[in-house]
Amino acid sequence: MITQPSTRQSLPHSGLIASPDFLVQLLREITQPFAVVNRSGQFLLWNPPLEQLSGYSPEELPTMLAADLFAAGTADAEQAAMWQALETGPSTSLGTGQSRTGATLWRSKAGQEIPVEVRSARIESPDGQPLLLLLVTNLTERQRLEAELRQSQKMEAIGRLAGGIAHDFNNVLTTILGLTEVMISGHTPPTAERLKEIHHAARHAADLTHSLLAFSRRQILQMRVIRLDAVVENMAKMIARVIGEDIRLEIRRYEPLPPVRADQSQIEQILLNLCLNARDAMPNGGELHVEIRQENLTEAWCRKHQGARPGRCVLLNVQDTGQGMEEETLRHVFEPFFTRKEVGKGTGLGLSMVYGLVKQHEGFIHVESWPGQGTRFSIYFPAASGEPEPIRQHEPAASESGSATVLVVEDDKSVRRLILEVLPKLGYRVFTAADGEEALKVFDRWAGQIDLVLLDAILPKKGSRQVYEHIRQRKPAVRFLFTSGYNEVFINQKFELDPSFLFLRKPFTTLELATMIRDALEQVPAPAQPVSS
Repeated sequence: MITQPSTRQSLPHSGLIASPDFLVQLLREITQPFAVVNRSGQFLLWNPPLEQLSGYSPEELPTMLAADLFAAGTADAEQAAMWQALETGPSTSLGTGQSRTGATLWRSKAGQEIPVEVRSARIESPDGQPLLLLLVTNLTERQRLEAELRQSQKMEAIGRLAGGIAHDFNNVLTTILGLTEVMISGHTPPTAERLKEIHHAARHAADLTHSLLAFSRRQILQMRVIRLDAVVENMAKMIARVIGEDIRLEIRRYEPLPPVRADQSQIEQILLNLCLNARDAMPNGGELHVEIRQENLTEAWCRKHQGARPGRCVLLNVQDTGQGMEEETLRHVFEPFFTRKEVGKGTGLGLSMVYGLVKQHEGFIHVESWPGQGTRFSIYFPAASGEPEPIRQHEPAASESGSATVLVVEDDKSVRRLILEVLPKLGYRVFTAADGEEALKVFDRWAGQIDLVLLDAILPKKGSRQVYEHIRQRKPAVRFLFTSGYNEVFINQKFELDPSFLFLRKPFTTLELATMIRDALEQVPAPAQPVSS
């Protein structure tokens, strides 16, 4: 029923407004679905739009409770929230007291789940009975428009990404194709200078693919328990060299510091990219502060910082005193190929790579900037348990010779030929195989001599996992070094890589190949056991 407004309310009214017929007509013209329910949750008053949204008829609604409209799994929580709004706070006659607004799901009579926003407000009838007013907004159209906007923004970012990739790779390919063609034709001799240009272009292409894999969070990570401060201190001399003498570097650490589970080389890449970005922001010199400390992220803090997770973590702060960024740049700062630097001063991939690597480490990155004053990047890495391993020092390995025997299992003929040419010059004896079946035959024949298997993670015929398990069962002392140009997801669909496995990412240089083979030979083999699917 419709109750006549009380004289206690402050809103003016006339006899016309107080007319029940007029109120019925007025309520029928209100397009927003609403309902009034009592303390038991029974429907006392509603309008036709609520019937249309729920699918229930005027005869059915009086027999139902408000909680019946909520989707399974949400009814108890939503009902508790409604009754909290009913029971708390001041109220006035037919005026709202405490209210609550929240998004949830309704289930219509036809079984369709409908996203809605419900505002629950306490009202009081003239006879003093507390009632609950429910104002309902159908979010279906809003969510559709928001999804279209997100898709449009995503496509715009993909377009910028594709354009950036095409631009950079076209430059690389122009250099490689042009120089090789003039040398093949005989017009220009293959001098050392021209070969260096080709090598530089190829390295640039390799860096592009590395950056894109990092941004897409598909980089192969070699996760270990390490101390973040040890990695930073190990990088201090390199950072000082790349930022130049006109920038003062300060590194601060605060004990106690728990270890983190991370890939040392990728943490170094994150730190180096942030420091290079800071250097570019300070063309006339300045100060660069790197800080490492423990933080405990609370639920309240994480609610204000989307993507953060509560708990103990290690915070890495990199702050400069440079030019800073305005709000518009900040919104796009992690997008690939987005850069405000001059042409030739940056590709726009450095910070997007940082973002992807941080996310792949299950961390959180936050950036603050003040135009004319500087920028601070704050990275939160989840704390790990266990005894940290010593970090790997950067030592040259190209000049070191080996004496081991290596089985190279590689299906690409040119890569196989390259490795076969390089390793014997470093003192290694080499056997090769082009697929999984051939690898097993070669190993079975020369098992007593083979010390290490350089194994492509994706192989034709017999897969890498079968090759790995067969060799490990036959000779547990054999070391393995995996290599691939595929991304992490594809590899793990074919072969479950153990985090302790050493992995050499393609494309690799001869120096990287020599270093990783040496590291693999020094590694203690893991106990022989089947690899889980």
